[in-house]
Amino acid sequence: MRVLVLGNSHAATVRLGFAAIGSAFPDVRLSFWGLPGAAFTKARVRRDGQLAPDAGDLPSLRKVSLWNEAESIDLTLFDRIFLVGLRHGFRPALQLMRRLHPLDWGRKSGVTGVSEGFLRASVRGLIDASLAEQAARTPFDARFAAMPAPYPGTPVTEDGPLHEAVTAAIAAHPRAQDLLQLYEAEIRAAHAAHGLAFVPQPPDTVAAPFLSHARFLADPDRDGRHMNAEYGLAAFAALMAHKPPIKEIDHAMGS
Repeated sequence: MRVLVLGNSHAATVRLGFAAIGSAFPDVRLSFWGLPGAAFTKARVRRDGQLAPDAGDLPSLRKVSLWNEAESIDLTLFDRIFLVGLRHGFRPALQLMRRLHPLDWGRKSGVTGVSEGFLRASVRGLIDASLAEQAARTPFDARFAAMPAPYPGTPVTEDGPLHEAVTAAIAAHPRAQDLLQLYEAEIRAAHAAHGLAFVPQPPDTVAAPFLSHARFLADPDRDGRHMNAEYGLAAFAALMAHKPPIKEIDHAMGS
């Protein structure tokens, strides 16, 4: 089986685990293609079917040779494609959930009271926009499965250089678990509407609502967001566990 891991710097986390993944999945032929966040949002499938960086963006052209074996990649060569690292407007979504409070959950001072439906629709709009933009660049088919960027590590809630005020505030919210369920439900629904399989972050890597365990961070002293090879193996195993219908894959590949 030919599997492509595709995406931004969070997809590169999965690549860190390729040695362990190769041992755990000996029948899989692994490939990677990716670019840093801003450059990846400009990459798209060309008329010749190759996924390539923006030819007019010099930083993208410099990075593609550093990150990949080839400047472009033919997506038709793969049986499965794992799209890793989309953020779905994560920070704006957290800001919304911090400012808006569903009146259905009782009253709360210092925030704007709205219906739960309004909050859901607002969060969903951010996710839909993210997926629509990605689908325009890399059209989805049954071979695709997507795992979002992992939640930040727990050090972002602590005082220090990694502190993220918005993430810390949401993680400390008394209804944080409810907000997480709302957010992930809208992600699932949006993926289904766009015909893209959604695979959540492995539950064993999640420490608390909107937070990952610090032991999965690649550099917990300097980076609160990017994960290590152990996380990469867990993420890949979760993606492999998703079994799309064989007939749909055959149709997507033109068989």
